Amino acid sequence: MSTLNLNAASKQWFSRPDDERYLSLADLKTSVMQRKRESWTATPQTAQMRCMPSDGGIAVEVYDGTKGENRQLVPTNWAFGQLCQYAQAPASYLRKLPAELACINLQWGLERSPLRDESLVLAQSNGHNQIRAITSTSYGRIWDHQVVEAVEKANHDERWQIPAASYATSNPKRATTLYASDRDVFIFLVDPKNPIEVGGEQLFRGFYTWNSEVGSATFGLCTFLYRYVCDNRIIWGATDVQELRIRHTGGAPERFAYEGAKYLRRYAEESTTKLIEGIKSAQNKEIPLNEGRGDTVESWLQDRGFTKAQAKASVDSAIAEEGRARTIWDVVNGITAYARSMPNADDRVAIEQKAGKLMQYAI
Repeated sequence: MSTLNLNAASKQWFSRPDDERYLSLADLKTSVMQRKRESWTATPQTAQMRCMPSDGGIAVEVYDGTKGENRQLVPTNWAFGQLCQYAQAPASYLRKLPAELACINLQWGLERSPLRDESLVLAQSNGHNQIRAITSTSYGRIWDHQVVEAVEKANHDERWQIPAASYATSNPKRATTLYASDRDVFIFLVDPKNPIEVGGEQLFRGFYTWNSEVGSATFGLCTFLYRYVCDNRIIWGATDVQELRIRHTGGAPERFAYEGAKYLRRYAEESTTKLIEGIKSAQNKEIPLNEGRGDTVESWLQDRGFTKAQAKASVDSAIAEEGRARTIWDVVNGITAYARSMPNADDRVAIEQKAGKLMQYAI
C-alpha cells in the first residue's frame, strides 16, 4: 500500500507563537467568537477613504454605520498589504517610508488609481480601532468561528483529539494542534482509539481544517488515514487523502454550511466498518474498461481530469508499487506514489485530491 507524509500540520506547529496556540476547542471558539463580536463592516467608496499618520504609523478614516461616525482605523500588517493593493502601490516600499510620506502615496493611489471603486472593510473595535481586512464587496466571508463550531459539533462524542506527544504533559501549549491568529484558524485532530485494519496494518483517521476570514486563505478540509503522528506533527504513512476547498466568493458561506460542515460531520461520524468496506471495495473493484473501444487505464484517468503525462506516471507507479494497475485501489496508490515525486506542494495536493475522488468509483 502506497503512502505519503503530510507536512501541513508540522509547518503550523513549528511556526505558531504561544499566543496563537489553544488547549481546547472551547478556548479556541471563545477567542474567535470574541473577535467576531468586536468586528463590524463598512463599504466605503475607495476614493473616499482617508489615510493619515497616527502615533508613528498609518490610520485610515472610515465611516462606521453602526455608530454613525467616522473612525480612524489602524490596519493590521495583513490589512496594510491589502490597502496597498487597492492603492496599487508597492507595500514593501511603503513600509520603509515615514508615515507622512507613505500616506501621501496611498492617498494618491486610492483617489486616482484604485484597484476597485468600492471596498468591503472589516474593522474591529475593542478599545483599539483597527482594520482587519479590505476586500472586494463580493467577498463571501466564512467566519473562523463557524469553522470551529463545525468541528465542535462533529466532535460531540469527543472522539477526535489532539495527537499525542511525548512532551504533552510538561508543555501542553507546544503539543497542541489548535491555532488561531488575527488572520486565520487551523485545527488538526485525530481518532486514536478506533484503528482500522487495512492490508495487514493498523491505520487511524485524522483531519485538518483551516480558514481565513480576512482573505489570506481559502477554507480547506483535508481527511486521511495515517500510521502515526510524530512529536513534530508530521503525519506519517498517510493514504486515502481527500481534500475540499471553498474560495471566499459570493456563495461561500452557503456552500460551507451545506458542503463543508456537512462533509466534516459525515466524516467525523462515519463508522470504521463503513471505511473498511469502502477500502475493500476499492481493492476488489476493477477499473471498468471498454476494451472493444481501446480503453486503457491511462485513458480512463484522462477522462477523469488527469493529463496524459500524469496518467502514464500514475499507472507506472501503480505497477511498481502494487505489481499491477487493475483495481481502483491499485491506481489510487499509484497516484499517491507518483505525487511523492512532485517537488511543488500545491501540485501534490491537487493530484492527491484527484486520487481521493476516484474512490467514489469503488461504490
